[in-house]
Amino acid sequence: MEEEPIYDFSSLRNYLVQLGYIVEQAQGYREIRPEEVTIDAINSGELEVSPEGIYVIGPGDLRQQVFLYKRDYHLERYGKPRFHICKCTTINEFIESGGFRDHYVRANSDPVPVKNMDNGYFEEEVDDLPLCRYCMNQIRQFGNITSSQFVELLRQAKGDEEEPEVQEVDIFGYTRDWDYISKSYREAHNYTCEKCGLQIDDLFDRQYIHCHHKDANKLNNKESNLQCLCLRCHSEVDEIHRQNLTTGANRIIFEAFEEKYPRI
Repeated sequence: MEEEPIYDFSSLRNYLVQLGYIVEQAQGYREIRPEEVTIDAINSGELEVSPEGIYVIGPGDLRQQVFLYKRDYHLERYGKPRFHICKCTTINEFIESGGFRDHYVRANSDPVPVKNMDNGYFEEEVDDLPLCRYCMNQIRQFGNITSSQFVELLRQAKGDEEEPEVQEVDIFGYTRDWDYISKSYREAHNYTCEKCGLQIDDLFDRQYIHCHHKDANKLNNKESNLQCLCLRCHSEVDEIHRQNLTTGANRIIFEAFEEKYPRI
């Protein structure tokens, strides 16, 4: 009997547990930028690849569940590359070979970039990757789930739970993993201001795109509470932000930004 698709289950987190996922060890979903996997990252523990799942490990042991897929692929010849959610036979062979034969990318979003080997390695956005059959058999057989459905599971697995209380903060009141969270959020939004639309591509000027807490609570790092703002829009949030960002030692930085990126 063919199994029903899982993307419309009402209790996705419980279903993940039934499938064998260790969701208690993963923290709330945050989209991260697709990035090539290196053997050094696996050996150093930055990327945890186990029979139960694959996780990116950030500062403060922040764990984000991800999947792997081939970066370079013959899209016309073979169709879409399969994605991997655990240390299956294929991924184990990739690790044991030292990563010399294939290039894998880790991601937790959909669609994902793939270099089409049938079109001069032109990068294309591909969605709904099929699941690796080894992973399907190893985690449990639950039908031909696609990468977009898997991402939806990651988004909703802990969406109804409060984040654990954070006690360690720096002298400015930010959590110890704030730099990692801020950078990941800004990368996911392509360093684009969500208010005025200013996008900054210059690596040295990305300091002008800030990650703002909407409710002013620096401990509330939920994605729904974050917002990409350019320096100008951030300064216009309220009088406190204006004072902090446009006066004193920050005045020179603000004036340099205004000169290079004038209001349109």
